[in-house]
Amino acid sequence: MEITVKGIKKYFAGRCVIPDLSMTVQDHSLTVILGPSGCGKTTLLRMIAGLERPDSGEILFDGVPVFSSEKRIFVPPEKRGLGFVFQDLALWPHMTVWDNICFGLRQRGRKADIPGRVPDIIRAVRLEGLERRYPGELSGGQQQRAALARALACTSSCILLDEPLSALDAVLRETMRRELRRLSEQFRVTFVLVTHDQAEAMCLADRIAVLSEGKLEQYGTPEDIYQKPESLFTASFIGHSNWLGQGRMFRPEAIHIEKEREDDISFQTEVTGVRYMGGYFEADLKYGKESWMMRSLKRAVKGQTVRVYVSPGDIVNMTGGRGI
Repeated sequence: MEITVKGIKKYFAGRCVIPDLSMTVQDHSLTVILGPSGCGKTTLLRMIAGLERPDSGEILFDGVPVFSSEKRIFVPPEKRGLGFVFQDLALWPHMTVWDNICFGLRQRGRKADIPGRVPDIIRAVRLEGLERRYPGELSGGQQQRAALARALACTSSCILLDEPLSALDAVLRETMRRELRRLSEQFRVTFVLVTHDQAEAMCLADRIAVLSEGKLEQYGTPEDIYQKPESLFTASFIGHSNWLGQGRMFRPEAIHIEKEREDDISFQTEVTGVRYMGGYFEADLKYGKESWMMRSLKRAVKGQTVRVYVSPGDIVNMTGGRGI
């Protein structure tokens, strides 16, 4: 399913939380809506789902409007053909895994689809043998898989996920990121996921929509978002930025201890801290009044003066001065 948002605006208590937002989610993609708390990302997801009504604009599914302020169209959420995974998962505690997964199909009068669809989904999310357990008898990861299975059972077009991994520990979160990526490719379903976690967005997404105060700062691939930020907010919010002044920045990976090209620019810096990150080192550098970070395979020595090099092609020239 392709989702198109055109000129959406939303107000709460007279305050504009989404001023004027337009974007298109590509069919069969995994799109992540990323931003800090309170930036409007969950509101946007709920408007796509039909759980919130925009004040103006249009939302189209495969070119067909499900909301239009001008045409006075509003398709209710139960008729939009979407799956939704809530932040708290919203599994029925008195129902087994099997009954939770079948719930949406039964509610929509699709009981005949259960035998041919649900067992395949249970295998895909790796819950075989747990069908008769209750949510309270499952681990956090198993509960997450059950919620995903319920959403997959109800739709073959699009699943919306609101901070689905936020309650999991770090190790389980990494595992579930791989699971989400695998399921999106296996079922060829459009996934739209909301998160404030930058690492989660970078490793999951085909495309990332970066939001700040309800505004779309940038929309692109993880590589473009990181290497070619289009706004000061994106440069400062995604990853670590080393600033040169006058709105110029580069990423920690761009710094080299040895000169690699004739046109490399050199900087005399002081090492103020070193951390081993498993496979590489992070070093804090002081350059004038600026604090930089360097990622390198070689360990720097705290207190040492080091000349480092940056290629001009790795320096991004941002307009408007220093970031947020």
